[in-house]
Amino acid sequence: MQSAMFPPRGGIDFDWALTARLPTAIAGRDYWLSKRTGEGIPSRGDLKPTEMRTFLTHVGLIENKPASLGKRHYFIRQAGTRWEDVFGKMTGRFIDEFLPPEIETRWQSVFDQIWDAARPCVVRSSILFQKKSWLAAEMFIAPLGDAGSDVSMLFMCFSVESVSNDIDAPAWVRSGAGR
Repeated sequence: MQSAMFPPRGGIDFDWALTARLPTAIAGRDYWLSKRTGEGIPSRGDLKPTEMRTFLTHVGLIENKPASLGKRHYFIRQAGTRWEDVFGKMTGRFIDEFLPPEIETRWQSVFDQIWDAARPCVVRSSILFQKKSWLAAEMFIAPLGDAGSDVSMLFMCFSVESVSNDIDAPAWVRSGAGR
């Protein structure tokens, strides 16, 4: 059974109004907004892990290391343990090194849209990785910049929620700890 807050299986919902619903995505959104000055975007140096203590295990930092033909090549600089609980070890790896091609294409598309817009977004999607159909994600994804304008990295706060009563879901998901 799919939750009404998430798009149909395989769909991706981009909420540019930043209407996060899960507590961790809300915390990430509110934190990023608190670091913003005017219309500019915060830099990585503006982020303080001690200020993110309550949701740090959900935080990821994504870099762009340009590849050939102008395609961005996304590198996971840091992935919180909750993100790695779902997708496995990814810190220090390019997305095409640990994701199957069809899922890597989805991530590439999401990251590209936010990078190009240079503005934050709440993204909701079902999890298709390793057939974890009992999970759906809500992510707050936002640009980080150099000198307050050019995007140099993405900040992400990753939340998951069980969308079924599947007994295969890990206890941490069934308990709501992924939120």
